Amino acid sequence: MKLYYANSTKAHADVIVLGIPYDRTSSFIPGSRFGPQFIRQCSENIEDYSPYQNKTLCDLKICDMDDIQFYGDNWLQQIEKEVSNIHDGRRSPVFLGGEHTITAPIIRAIHKKAGAFTIVQFDAHCDLRDEYLGEKDCHATAMRRVIDVLGADRVFQFGIRSGTKEEFASGKNLFKYKAFEPLSKVIDRIKDPIYITIDVDVCDPGVLPAVSTPEPGGISYRELIDSLILFKGKRVIAGDIVEYNPLAAPPYASGSTVAEVLRELILVMAHQG
Repeated sequence: MKLYYANSTKAHADVIVLGIPYDRTSSFIPGSRFGPQFIRQCSENIEDYSPYQNKTLCDLKICDMDDIQFYGDNWLQQIEKEVSNIHDGRRSPVFLGGEHTITAPIIRAIHKKAGAFTIVQFDAHCDLRDEYLGEKDCHATAMRRVIDVLGADRVFQFGIRSGTKEEFASGKNLFKYKAFEPLSKVIDRIKDPIYITIDVDVCDPGVLPAVSTPEPGGISYRELIDSLILFKGKRVIAGDIVEYNPLAAPPYASGSTVAEVLRELILVMAHQG
């Protein structure tokens, strides 16, 4: 199944969507590997038109390349290779997880081709551990592995409300609890180009319960969308949406919410100032 508004081939697309159904290191509720297909299914429930941005997806050329088909044991290397084949600087890719582990190999692939850029993270969790449960590459170390590539100065974190004392102390641009208010204050010092990673557990579980690691005290859907719209004047080169888990709770309300987040992210990336 592909996104109903996907109307283009890879060669002619403005935006490319690729599913990465990876959740090998899930430590609480496994199942985010089913996220990409449920997001596509739930997209059938949303409009192509965004009243928040007064734009429609139908004005864009969008290619849905379906999901990566994993083989062998080197899954993260395969992600990096697949992303390298997609990212060419002309089209804007959006990646659908899967767990947050996928972000680091995506960043490595784009960095090799595009050089330095900034990453903005919306998330409940710091994800700054060096290792977790014996894993150096997992959902709890995702941003630490990104910092290994980009450096701490180029990582901005919003909505964070869970992590170790050491993680909170080490986050150089880490903003707790909220997203829109702190982002609006620092948006001018977030350097282009920008990669946006959205762990949907940044939203409160009452808003979006179907996630792998739910955390109370999150932001509203509207705060997330208002935060994304702040990037309309910036150069956003790619992004991902991760940790939606259709097995963690009744999937369709949460899936429809994530499908709308995807719509808004695509429109922000495609209509830049």
